[in-house]
Amino acid sequence: MNGGRAMRGRSTILAAALGALLLSGCGSAGPAGPDRPDGAPLPTLLTAGPEVRPATGSAAEQAARVAAAWPGSAAQQAWEHGYYPVDASAEWLPADAFHSGTDKAAYLNGHLELRTALPVSVSGLSEVRFADGSTLALPQRSAQDVLDDLTHHGACSGDCGARLTVTAVRPGTAEVTTSRGRATIATWEFTIEGYAAPFRYPAVRPQQPPPATVPTWSGDGIATGLRSVSADGLVLTAGVPFGCATPDPGTVYETDLAVVLIGHATPRRLGPHEACATALYSVPVEFRLARPLGTRVVLGLADGRPQIPLTALVRPQ
Repeated sequence: MNGGRAMRGRSTILAAALGALLLSGCGSAGPAGPDRPDGAPLPTLLTAGPEVRPATGSAAEQAARVAAAWPGSAAQQAWEHGYYPVDASAEWLPADAFHSGTDKAAYLNGHLELRTALPVSVSGLSEVRFADGSTLALPQRSAQDVLDDLTHHGACSGDCGARLTVTAVRPGTAEVTTSRGRATIATWEFTIEGYAAPFRYPAVRPQQPPPATVPTWSGDGIATGLRSVSADGLVLTAGVPFGCATPDPGTVYETDLAVVLIGHATPRRLGPHEACATALYSVPVEFRLARPLGTRVVLGLADGRPQIPLTALVRPQ
């Protein structure tokens, strides 16, 4: 999928609401750039080796507490009966997006001109229909809300005079994978002049994160934030925050119901005129599992909350 941009407007509110789901405890890392303020380059992806690295030490004990607290918890009940998408995109762009750099600049800058009436829901609710036939009615994300997300933006970049024209907005549907299997959700389809296929957006937001299952903890391991799951389910990529340290390969604690990822980092030896950066940065690290993730849940080390892959919440760049 080409195009897209970081969530803005109300999409930013969604990211904030689900922040605890993505990054727990020490995982609340600051922004990452090409280099740290101290001049040291940021490390690249740490690739998982051919073997699983099992957890040890106090971090493993914490992971065991997290996994043991999950069965029967309020968090598990919410996870298994609520709407928590694990692969739903913040947008589905047409295959030919974008026709030109000018069109892309207009989209990224939020320069959309509305030449149609926006549909209005009478109930203000949107239905999520799961594969087992069960349904869940949640507050609807209106077409106006979507338009606000698209047009509320920061400083203009690129061709600031470029514009796209919205000629129609209609309801539609899309299938997504959730914590309780496949589900069909409502979408809003925006027809943009010059594009045969519509630009589609979810008409419902994920629910608030389930509660923590254990008291917040910190120890010899580092809490991570899940980013993605490999197609075969054997490798999880998670962001590992670090400050004045060098990230190391992570370790894994697994049960039949849950997986807990533990990040590690080695403190850097500083020279006489060096100082640690005050900000935390995050590097992607691969964690290899003993068997595919399947229906198991990934739980945060620090608080035991289930984690949604970051790619399910953020528009692709």
